[in-house]
Amino acid sequence: MRAPHLSIALVLLASASASPPLRLPASPPTISDLSWLEGTWRGRIGSREFETRYTSADGGQILSVSKYTENGAPAGFEFERFEQRADTLLLTPFPEGTSSASFPLSEYDSGSRRAVFENLAHDFPTHISYQRVARDRLTIIVSGPGEDGNEQVLTYALKRQ
Repeated sequence: MRAPHLSIALVLLASASASPPLRLPASPPTISDLSWLEGTWRGRIGSREFETRYTSADGGQILSVSKYTENGAPAGFEFERFEQRADTLLLTPFPEGTSSASFPLSEYDSGSRRAVFENLAHDFPTHISYQRVARDRLTIIVSGPGEDGNEQVLTYALKRQ
C-alpha cells in the first residue's frame, strides 16, 4: 500500500522541481522600487574611469548620465532611461547618445536590492544587472555574447560619491 503514496509523492516532487523559479515578486515592482540607484557613483572599468549619476524616481522615471575618461581625456558617454509601462519596468540605454533597444525587467529582489533587465534579441548586451551591494557600493554587470560568440561580462564596481 505504501508504493502508491510514494509514487504520488515522487510525481509531485518531480513536477515541483521541473517548474522554473519565480524571478519577479507577486506584485510587480514600480519605478520607485529602484530609488536605491539614486546618486553619483564612480569606479574603473579596465583602463577607464567611469562616473554615473542617477536621478530620483520622481515624475515616474529615472534618468542617468554616464561618462568614461581615460588618461584625463573623454573616452565615451551614455544615457539611460528607466520607466514604467503598465506593469513592466523598462531600461533603455543610449550609448554615445544613440537610441538602443529596451530591456524589460526580468528579475527583481527587493531584499538584496538587485534588478536584472534582459533582452535576448539584442546582440550585446543581453543582460544588464544592478545591485546595491552595500550602502555606498553599486555593482553593474553587463553581459551577453561577444562578437566571437563567447560570453562577455563587464563588471562595474562603483562607489557612492
